[in-house]
Amino acid sequence: MIAYNKEWLDHLTLRESLQDAFDDGCITKEEQAAVNEKYPVGFYTPNIFIRIGLYLLTLIIMLFSFGLLVLMFLSSIENSVSGLLIFFSIMGYAALEYMVNVKKHYNSGVDDGLLWGSAFSFVAGTVLSHNLPMLADCIIVCMVAMYFTLRFADRLMAVIAFLSVLGIFFYTCVEFGNIAKAVAPFVIMLISAVIYFIVKKNEAKNYVVHYGHCLQMILIASLISFYAAGNYFVVRELSNSMFHLNLLPGQTIPYGWLFWAFTFIIPVVYIARGVQKKDSMLIRVGMLLLAAIVFTVRYYHAILPVESVMTISGVILIVLGYWLMKYLHEPKYGFTYMEVSKKNGQDKLNIESLVIAQTFSGETDQGGTKFGGGSFGGGGASGDY
Repeated sequence: MIAYNKEWLDHLTLRESLQDAFDDGCITKEEQAAVNEKYPVGFYTPNIFIRIGLYLLTLIIMLFSFGLLVLMFLSSIENSVSGLLIFFSIMGYAALEYMVNVKKHYNSGVDDGLLWGSAFSFVAGTVLSHNLPMLADCIIVCMVAMYFTLRFADRLMAVIAFLSVLGIFFYTCVEFGNIAKAVAPFVIMLISAVIYFIVKKNEAKNYVVHYGHCLQMILIASLISFYAAGNYFVVRELSNSMFHLNLLPGQTIPYGWLFWAFTFIIPVVYIARGVQKKDSMLIRVGMLLLAAIVFTVRYYHAILPVESVMTISGVILIVLGYWLMKYLHEPKYGFTYMEVSKKNGQDKLNIESLVIAQTFSGETDQGGTKFGGGSFGGGGASGDY
């Protein structure tokens, strides 16, 4: 399904592991170069600055091309804009397949620009040009984002696919009346949790090895959406604006105490679980959501001026960060301030074994023991010996 050369993707993953091993001093530069030569990668992948430049240039070319297409059909543009967008999307997708399969572009900026230009043009031609229900819009976006994620392993497309799935469930609840609207936050929390555990269970499987970055982004997005669906500010303000509750300042939503509890408890659970499982993702997301707690409380209960709150919070964070740096200078309970390798010890052994095998492999004689050649009698004896 994936458009890129799978063998080269495997070699690229191996090269990243070799780079980690080299940074940790496990292998030498010569050994790294020897293995890289054995496992070539034929992708065109420039540095980040060239990639950004090619991405912007590709988008500009696509905009000018679409403008030229519009000028050609200017007399009937009002009736043909949807068809032009879809046609332009197909042309952009064809160019994307050509650049990936023939020109071997991989994260070059050109394939990124063609991908997003093609996807946006198709969605604009089907969604923005028609007055479809929001549920139908979410289904179309989900299908497009899912396809581009599976085909090109784009991590941002994976997040859009995930959000569109949440949108499908949310607007399905909206269609079923007031009771379903009331339970919509809990439905979103449930779907986010289910997706998180499914992805977490399968992220190490071989059949998703080329989608590792996409799965990581989905995990982060599911953790954030689980919290957002239970955050008091999000639930109250969205309910007030979308469902026309007309709440006055100081009024609360039904079961407001429960959403206040979610607002405070979920980030703490993330951090505690992250510490227990040594999961840096949970810890970082939990630390980020602590700021959401402060914002939510500050929005409804102004205890101090915002300048004072920011100053005090900054001082506390600086002091806490400095103390943790000093405390974790030596590893304690599985945590350390010092930078560690991305790979575990078993991966290092596998890489070292590979390096040894490739470094000391050479041409061997496959012909076995050869007899004969003697000039007179004997089992291979020769007068020339």
